[in-house]
Amino acid sequence: MSSHNDDSLISSVPEEDLSTILDSLPTLVTLIDLDGTITYWNEGGEKVFGYSASEIVGQPTWMLYANRGQSEFREELKVLGDTSNLSFETEGVRHDGSRIWIEVKKVLIKNSKEEPVILGTISDISLQKKAEFDLAQSRARIEAILETTVEGIITISKRGIIKSFNKAAEEMFQYHASEVIGKNVSVLMPAPYQENHDQYISNYLETGERKIIGLGREVRGKKKDGTIFPIDLAVSETKFDNEIIFTGMIKDISERRKLENEVLEIAEDERRRIGQELHDDFGQMLSGISLITRNLARKLKANGLPVADEVMEIADMIRETDERARKLAHGLAHIELENEGLGAALAQLCKRFEKFSDIRCRFECDNNLEPKTKRVILHLYRIVQEAISNAHRHGKPSIIIVRLHVKEQYLRLIIEDNGSGFLDGNKMNEIKGMGMRTMQYRAHTLGGNMDFAEAAEGGAQVVCTIPLTNLEIVTKI
Repeated sequence: MSSHNDDSLISSVPEEDLSTILDSLPTLVTLIDLDGTITYWNEGGEKVFGYSASEIVGQPTWMLYANRGQSEFREELKVLGDTSNLSFETEGVRHDGSRIWIEVKKVLIKNSKEEPVILGTISDISLQKKAEFDLAQSRARIEAILETTVEGIITISKRGIIKSFNKAAEEMFQYHASEVIGKNVSVLMPAPYQENHDQYISNYLETGERKIIGLGREVRGKKKDGTIFPIDLAVSETKFDNEIIFTGMIKDISERRKLENEVLEIAEDERRRIGQELHDDFGQMLSGISLITRNLARKLKANGLPVADEVMEIADMIRETDERARKLAHGLAHIELENEGLGAALAQLCKRFEKFSDIRCRFECDNNLEPKTKRVILHLYRIVQEAISNAHRHGKPSIIIVRLHVKEQYLRLIIEDNGSGFLDGNKMNEIKGMGMRTMQYRAHTLGGNMDFAEAAEGGAQVVCTIPLTNLEIVTKI
């Protein structure tokens, strides 16, 4: 069986030794003449197909295949004549009629008589095919789940390039997957998130500092038509084929945010109504009662009756109640919000708080900015009102500073104090029940975020950050 051709597998081994080597292989090694007749069959062939050499030598080679016959063999000869080698995968038929997946490799060589023959090797790859089939089935199931889930699922590379985009994401962002796969994920974000996204990933990979990765957060998405809408985004990190992949789970919360905004508006209207009634009805009634009581006290005193002082004391208590009611009404209604704008309202709020709490409260607006929209003014005002109230009740500071300014395409409202802070577990839970969630809702309604941290002076810091693209801002001259 030794060959004088370079394509022979082992040309220097004696024929009897070569037969021993080939018979020890688990793979079928066979020789086939150009008519398709099997002329050699090693013992590995019996392991693969169940045929002994005596049963198969002299038979046509195509009897080993499920879907290949003489015509296919002739096509193989043409290919071998052009390239000298050939390989393919197909179904084979064993002696007992069962089918297996096989890998076939053929090469055209010359035998010891210098006659062209085909040297073939055939391996049973049924287990490999089953594993491939199982993997394909698993991927199909995963894809089916991803395509039917109501949440948008997007995967991106560490460079921010979109790798996959499920059906829910298509409906959410109005893009077909083919339009965004291969593009940077920032195409789905409005400014300024768009400009900052790659930097977030880079910083995370370098420092491990998390902005969104590994955390859930409300952000803004941008549809194909440019519409900006609120989304809940949770990003996880994994490795696949030694590559870092980030998976984003996205939920459109437009309806939820709309409902929350309506609830806030209803609550604000009710708050304004109560404030107006306190001011116009209850306050005026108390003022009238106070005047009548004082007049009565003066008459009693003029008649020398000893109860005059007690009646005057009642009149003072009524007047004090009237003042408190008017302050409460003022805190609920705030006419200056509409008449004077946010800056004036916040300055007045700080002055009133300083007067009645004996805590220094300073307002700074270094950019002299003024939101134009009444809704924006109201939500920012209420955030400051709640924040300084929390600081007073829970932090016991000696000074509170309220700052309103623009930085890097964001409007930032910062309320910080030098008190004890509120970041320990018990105190944070208490404050969450006292308005922190409402502050967050108000910030989210404006398309921004709330952050709670330690202030530089060791107290608490509340920061509301809103992209300028979500606001109408004018600058006062």
